[in-house]
Amino acid sequence: MKVVVFGSTGLLGRAIVKELAARGHRVLRAGRRDAELPVDFRFDLDAANLRTVVRGADVVVNAVGILIERDGNTWDVVHRRAAQALAAACAAERVARIVHVSALGAGTGIAGEYMASKLAAEQAYESGPVDFAIVRPGLLVDPACPSTRLFRWLARQPVIALPGVFHPGESRVQPIQATDVAQCVARIAEHPKALRRVIELAGPRAMTYREMLASYRTAQNKGAPLWMPVPWWLMKLTARLARIVPQKVFSIDTMRMLQAGSVPQAGNEVRRWLGRDPLPLLPAGEPAPDAGLLASADVPPLANT
Repeated sequence: MKVVVFGSTGLLGRAIVKELAARGHRVLRAGRRDAELPVDFRFDLDAANLRTVVRGADVVVNAVGILIERDGNTWDVVHRRAAQALAAACAAERVARIVHVSALGAGTGIAGEYMASKLAAEQAYESGPVDFAIVRPGLLVDPACPSTRLFRWLARQPVIALPGVFHPGESRVQPIQATDVAQCVARIAEHPKALRRVIELAGPRAMTYREMLASYRTAQNKGAPLWMPVPWWLMKLTARLARIVPQKVFSIDTMRMLQAGSVPQAGNEVRRWLGRDPLPLLPAGEPAPDAGLLASADVPPLANT
């Protein structure tokens, strides 16, 4: 099977390429750098041009996503308009299936243009004739993922801020290993029957934000910290100010998603597609935590790209 993967240089995109190749498929990487098929969604928004990229593909995977608008990357362009052009190109080239990586929480009413653009991207495929699978992964976990590195760094501090005054740190998350998401995407791409639906993927159990940080802290052999409640409005204000810092992790949309809770709404299908239980937050033999804080990567912390 020939598969074209957009966003192939991002953390999740690389994992998807590796998994598909390991399963014997011919994989072509499409992206801005280090790719066989050069594509830049800031500019390549013409379906006619994208047709040459997807020509001959059985399946197209779109793992492109940004959390913060910067350097000409806007949500409207990279998410909505690019998805519309890609959907049209795939239809014209009679691609059998599009697998689009979205974000858990899309379509649930979370405020902001980021989530609106994510939903608009999904709708671009849903309205077209090509079979599709919209994959909404939960909070991605990987030693190289910037959000994972941030959470580990926060967990090491003697004082840890918890969003919320009345119920600090009680927002629920359901972290999932990036490798598990990649394996699910590969199996979804291979599925022999039409799908045309949304698939939500999350880890083995839901936990509070505080429980997640406590798990990371225990794994790093740290004692009990001072937990400090911080009002949501102050966390969001800090997130807005963080836009001026060259990082891709902390944003107002991260805060909105955390406040709403990053857990499946329609049912977690991870076991169906993996064929096994998903890996826990801290699988055995995981590499030691990296001291890096805001390392750049092409996947958002609560979405995937």
